[in-house]
Amino acid sequence: MGNPVDLAHLPAGREGNSPLPGMHLPVSGVRRAPRDAAWLRQMLLVATTLLGGALFWIAPRPPMGDLAQHAAQIALLHDLVTGTSPWTDIVWINWFTPYLLGYGLAFAFSFVMPVLAALKLFMMLAYFGTVAAGVALRKTFEADGRLDWLLAPGFFGFAWQFGFYTFLVAVPLGLLFLILARRYAVSPTAGRGLGVFAAGVVLFFSHGLVFVFACGVGAAFIPCFTRRIGAIVRTALPYVFLGLLIVAYLWFVKRSALVIPGDPGASQSALSWDWTGPYGWHRAYNFLLDTVATEMKDWYFMLGAMFMLAAPWLMGAKLNRHDPSAWLPMIAMLAVWFLAPEEGLGIAALYPRFAVFLLPAYVLLFRADDAAGAKPAHSATSPRIWLTEALLVLFCWGYFGTLAVREHRFAVENEPFETLLALAQPGQRALGLIYSPESDIVHNLWTYHTFALWYQAEDKGFVDFNFAFFLPEVVRFKPDHISPLRPGPLMSDPAAFDWQKVDGRLYRYFFVRHTKPLPAHLFDNDECDVRLVKSVQDWSLYERGACR
Repeated sequence: MGNPVDLAHLPAGREGNSPLPGMHLPVSGVRRAPRDAAWLRQMLLVATTLLGGALFWIAPRPPMGDLAQHAAQIALLHDLVTGTSPWTDIVWINWFTPYLLGYGLAFAFSFVMPVLAALKLFMMLAYFGTVAAGVALRKTFEADGRLDWLLAPGFFGFAWQFGFYTFLVAVPLGLLFLILARRYAVSPTAGRGLGVFAAGVVLFFSHGLVFVFACGVGAAFIPCFTRRIGAIVRTALPYVFLGLLIVAYLWFVKRSALVIPGDPGASQSALSWDWTGPYGWHRAYNFLLDTVATEMKDWYFMLGAMFMLAAPWLMGAKLNRHDPSAWLPMIAMLAVWFLAPEEGLGIAALYPRFAVFLLPAYVLLFRADDAAGAKPAHSATSPRIWLTEALLVLFCWGYFGTLAVREHRFAVENEPFETLLALAQPGQRALGLIYSPESDIVHNLWTYHTFALWYQAEDKGFVDFNFAFFLPEVVRFKPDHISPLRPGPLMSDPAAFDWQKVDGRLYRYFFVRHTKPLPAHLFDNDECDVRLVKSVQDWSLYERGACR
C-alpha cells in the first residue's frame, strides 16, 4: 500500500471536486452557507414584499393626496366612452397623453371592478414590479445581492403618500428600461436598438418625467462602452427618435391649443427652485426623508433611511470602481436632487417624487463579492453582516407595520366624509373647499386636499378644482367651459372665499373640511340660497337651493 494521502495539504479544487483524479470531496458546509443565506434572503424578501402589498387594501380610501383626482378622471373617462356621462358638454377625451398607460389599464378594468379597486390593483402590481425590476437591475450591474432589502420600502415615500398614481405605475417600467438601455450600450445591435425605442415609447405614454429621466441615463450609458464618436452617434439613434416623440407631443399641444389660459404651464417663467427660498437648505436632507415619508414628524423613518444607506458599509461591501455605468443612475439622482425645480410647467412637487429611485440607484454602486474577481471582505457568517441584515428586515417590517396601523386609523377618521357622501344626490356639480387638508394620523399636510373628488369618482358628479384643467390629463375641459376656479387662496382660506369669483351658482353641493369654525357668512350672496345639509366632526356639506 502507498503512503496515506494528506488531504489537508492538497491544492484546493473547484466546487468541491477532488484535486486527485477519480476522487470527489463533499461540498463543505462553508460553501453551502452562502447559497443557503441567499435562498433565505430571497424568501424573506418575497414575504416582506407581499406584506407591503397589503398596504393598498387596508383603508377603503387610501390616504393618498391626489388619488381621488385620478379616480375621478378614470370614472369620467369610463362614462364618456360608454355614453353615460352627464358632462359631455364641458369636457372631452385627450387620448394623446403621457398618462395613457396608467389610465388605460385602470379604465379597462373599470368594466369589471370599481375604479378604486382597479387603482389599488395596479399600484400594488407597480410596487411588486418595482422590487422585481430593482433586483433584475442589480443583477444586470452585478451589484451586491445582500442589498436587495433596500428595494422594499422606498416605494411608500413621497410619491405614494401624495397619490401620484401615473408616476408610480411608471416607476418599474423606468427601471426595466435601464436594463434594456445598458444591454444595448454594451452590445448595440439593431434588434436591441429597436427594443430600446419600443420600451421608450411605452415609457413615454406612462409618464413624461420618468421617460426623460430614464432616457437621459440610458443615453449616458453609451459613452461608457465606446469612445468612438461615430459609434456613439449611431448607437444614440433610438434616443434621437424618442426625442422626436417629445417634439410631436409639443406640436400636438400647440396645434390643439391644449394649454389653458391661466394654467401655470403656460407661463414663460413657471419654474420654481425652492432652494432659493428661506427653507431652501432642506434639500440637504429631504431626499432621504422623501424616500420613506413626507414630514419631519416622521424623523425616525429618516433614521431608518440613513441606516439603509449605511448598510453596505456595515456589510463590508465594496464600491464598484470597474464599471462607470453603475454610477450614472446615482449621478442623475444627485442632479435631480439639487438642480431640478420644485415646480415647473404646471407640475408641482417635481423633484421630491424622484426619491423613489434613490435606493435602487444606490444599490448599483456596490459590486457583488464575486464580480470582477473580487473577494469577500468578511466571512459570509460575520456577526456584523448577519446583524445588519436582521436590522434591515426589522426596519422593513416595522415600517410596513406602522403604515398599516395608520391606514386602519385613517379609515376610522374618514367615516364622517362617508356620511356626507351618502347624503349627496348623484350626478350633480360640486365644489371642494378643503380648508384643513392635513391628516395627523398619516403625517401628510395634503392628505385631504382632493378628497371631494370621490363624489365624482363614484356618483357621476363633477367636482372642482378638477384635474381636467391640467395639460397631461386624459379628460380635459372644453375651451368654452373652463372652470373659473384656480388653485389658490379661494380654496385654502375661508376668509378669501368669494361667491362671484368661483361662480358659486354652478354648484349644487359644497364639501367643506375644516378644523376651525367657518365664517358665519361664508356662502352669503345675492343670487342663491345655500343651506347646511349636515356637519359631522371636521366635515360639512352645504347645498345650493333656488337661485333668483
